[in-house]
Order: sequence, then C-alpha cells, then structure tokens
Amino acid sequence: MKKYIKSLGPVFILMGSAAVFALLISIKPEAQFQKPEIVHQLVQTFMALPQDIEVKIRSQGTIRPEKEIVLTSEVNGKITWISENLSDGANFDEGDTLLKLDKRDYELALILTESSLFQARAALEIEEAEADLANKEWQRVGTGDASSLTLRKPQLAQARAVLAAAEAAHEQAKRNLERTVVPAPFKGRVRNKMVDLGTNLFPGNPIAEVYATDFLEVRLPIADKDIPFLGIPMDGTLLPEGKRPQVRLFANYGGQDIEVNGYILRSGSEIDPKTRMISLVAAVPVTENIEIASSLKVGMFMNAEISGLNYSSIIIVPRYTVKDETIWVVQDKKLRRKSVEVLRYEDDFALIKDGLEAMDKVLTTRLSYYIDGMSVRID
Repeated sequence: MKKYIKSLGPVFILMGSAAVFALLISIKPEAQFQKPEIVHQLVQTFMALPQDIEVKIRSQGTIRPEKEIVLTSEVNGKITWISENLSDGANFDEGDTLLKLDKRDYELALILTESSLFQARAALEIEEAEADLANKEWQRVGTGDASSLTLRKPQLAQARAVLAAAEAAHEQAKRNLERTVVPAPFKGRVRNKMVDLGTNLFPGNPIAEVYATDFLEVRLPIADKDIPFLGIPMDGTLLPEGKRPQVRLFANYGGQDIEVNGYILRSGSEIDPKTRMISLVAAVPVTENIEIASSLKVGMFMNAEISGLNYSSIIIVPRYTVKDETIWVVQDKKLRRKSVEVLRYEDDFALIKDGLEAMDKVLTTRLSYYIDGMSVRID
C-alpha cells in the first residue's frame, strides 16, 4: 500500500501544479491596448529678418610705396658731403639736402659765362647804336631803299644771337652749379644707398633708391565672382573722389593690432596669369593717419575688407542652412522646403535675396534626414 501511494506522488504533484496554473490563468488581468506616443524631433530655428546691408569683399596684399625712384646725378663731380639722412632705412623730408658735389669747377664756369654775357650785352648796345646811326645817316643823305647791310641789320641780328647764346650758357652754368647739391624730391625713406663720400659721379650714375612715405599702396587681388559687387569700372581708370570704395586694412605685427582706413584708387588693367585674378589698388594716406604711420612698414602683409554695393531687404542666414539653393523652414510645426536666391556668400553666412519672407522660422538644427511636411518640436 505504501509503495502504491508513493508511486502516485508525482501524479498528485502534476495535478496540483495544473490546478495552480489553471487558477492563475483564470485570475490574470486583462491586457489594455495603448497607442504608442510619438515623440517628434526637437529642433531650433531663428527668425528671418530682412535688413539693408553693404557687401564686404575680403582680400589681402602687401604694402608698397606709391612712388619709388632711383636718385641719379645730373652733373660730374666728387661727393664732398653726405647727409646722415642718406642711409639705408633713414627718413627725410622734401627739400632736405642729401649730398653735395665739388662745385669749384662750376663756380668758375659760371664766372666765365657771366663775363661772356656782359660782353654780349655791351656788343649789342654798341651795335644798336651803330644801326641807329646808320639809319639816321641814310635818311639824311641817301635816296631810295637802303640795303639791310647799309642799315647794319645783319650785324644787329648777329649781336642779338650772341647775347641769346650767352644768356643760355649763363643759365646752364647756374643750373649745373645748383645741381651739385642733391635735394630730396619728396618726403620719404632710403631703401638702398649706392654711394659714399669721395665717390666720383657722372650724369646718370645712381645715388640711392628712395620711396615716398606720405602715401602707401596695397594691391588687392579680387576674384571674378566679387567684381559685380564692387560697382566700379575695371579698366584701370582713376576713380573720381566721392566714388572711391572705402577699404579697411588690418594686421597683427609684433603683437600689436594695426588697423588703418584707405580707399580704392583704381583697378589693375591686366589679369595675373598665375592667379587668374585682377587687382585693385588701394591708397593709404599716411598723413591722415599720423598716429599709426610709424607702425606701417613697406612690405607688411595686410588683410583687407572692401566696402561694396548696398542692397536692401536681404536676409542673412548661416551658410550651412543653404544647400542646392534650398532652405528648410518650420511652418505650423512642420518642415517645409523653400527655394531661395542667394545673393552671395560671405564667410560663414549666406545673403538671401529672394525666397524667404520676413518672420520665417529658418531651421538651424542639423538633422539626419529631412522630409517635407515632417512634424517637429521647436526648442
């Protein structure tokens, strides 16, 4: 009997388990169906606001002098004196004496021409008196027309020619004497001195390379896509005052921020064969910027910002928001694609001329995908 009961133990366990399972099934709660909540993409936008803008064109260039010449000697002579301002890198003012040549030979030549001039004047006075006397004598005793020789006209003409030659020789001697002193032709700086005390010079011999410092220039290469926004002729014509675009030049040199204003004088007339760009010539009037004149150096590299044409009702958006001439905006919490007309790109911004309206909410969030009509949430 015990063995029989023991053999039925597993059966009772299975039956009990089945009863418990049936009970659990009968009392289980009924599942409630819930519609999943859709969470829309959270995005950021900014308000499109039309504004009047002035186009800015970026470029860069190197400062160079507006005027640069090689001083040369106009007469022969040995250098007897040199100014301390005639040294490499030295400054000088207009009219400063830079060097002197031995002038003794020219002083003697001037004395000789003065003597010849006095003699020619005296000879002319004598000949004029002789001609006047001959004319009166002919009127007193002569009949008919007198010959020019009788009236001493050839002799008078010769005396006048001799005087003119003497005056020219005297003027030439004076100029040669003056040319023994070499003055500075303008306010400037010495780039390269080529002579020294005791050097014998001949006409045309170089003395020094010098350049003016009252006006400096910067050549600014311009890409062809920027030319329409300048509004100036590109044929090299000198621009009249009042129609010269302003330019801001700036740089950092030796730890110092340097900024100076100038203006565009003209364009170049040729395209650079290497860069395929045309250049604008910007003038920097140093005399109007005395406080920074000492900071500007010939050869200094400068960044430039040129003022271009003015436009109205332009909307400025981040450059990355424009792709293939389209922009995404948010309208009624949905994405909408708009075709736009881009005036130009400046740095990290796009200037929109048409296609956007005031108060449009321009999408600035970068999404993994874009669908026209997709619902979004605005942050």
